[in-house]
Amino acid sequence: MRRTAIVPVLALNLLLVAGCGPAERPYQPGAGAAPPSAPPSAPASVSATGAPEGTPEPAASGTPGADTVSIGGGKLKVTIDWPAKRDPLIQLMADYHLATRKAIVSGSDRYLQDLDLELTGAREAYDWVTQYTEQDKSMKGTSRLYNLRVAVKLDKGAQVNACVDDRGARMIHTRTGKAVVPQPDWIRRPHLHAILVHRGDDGVWRIRTFRYSYKGCPV
Repeated sequence: MRRTAIVPVLALNLLLVAGCGPAERPYQPGAGAAPPSAPPSAPASVSATGAPEGTPEPAASGTPGADTVSIGGGKLKVTIDWPAKRDPLIQLMADYHLATRKAIVSGSDRYLQDLDLELTGAREAYDWVTQYTEQDKSMKGTSRLYNLRVAVKLDKGAQVNACVDDRGARMIHTRTGKAVVPQPDWIRRPHLHAILVHRGDDGVWRIRTFRYSYKGCPV
C-alpha cells in the first residue's frame, strides 16, 4: 500500500467519500472477486496474558484512558489511548489497527474479514498485510495508538485520524525470530494514520481508503 501524504483539507477525497462520487459495494468475504493477495503500516483485545491464535478475544473497552491489548500470546502488546470524548467512528480506526496487527503476528489475513470495508479499502488492507505475511514476517514488542480524533465529518463521509508509534516493536523473520534488516520506516518513525470512511444507504460506516504522513504526530 502506498503511504499517501495527508493534506490539511482532503476536499476531493471527502467529496467522493461523502457520496458525490460513484458508490462502492461493501466488501463481503467470499462474495465475488477476492481482494488481491500480492504485496503492496495495526490486533486483539484487552488481555493480561494473551490468548492463543484463533481464540476470540474481547474488544477493547469503551472507557476513556489507556487499554493494553495483547496479541499472539503476548508477542505484541498495543496500547490504545482513548480520548475522553469518543465518537463511534473512532472505533473503526482502533478495530482496523488491531486487525492488521493480529494478521501480521499470526500470519493470517482472516482477522480482516470482520472489518467494515468497502472494496477499495479491502484491497488496500489485504495488500498491506500480505506484503509481510507472504514473506514470513511477523512483529513483536510494543506499539501505541494515540491522539484518535474525527478530523472531518459530513453527512456521508468522514476522516478519522490517529497517531501510531511502533518504535517499541520489531519486524522479525517468522522462521528464525531475527529482526528484519532494515526495519520498515513505519516502525522506526511515529506517523499519522487517517481513514476515509463512507456511510452507506444501510447506515453502516465503512472504510473506503487510507492515508499516511510522517508529520503531525509529536511524541
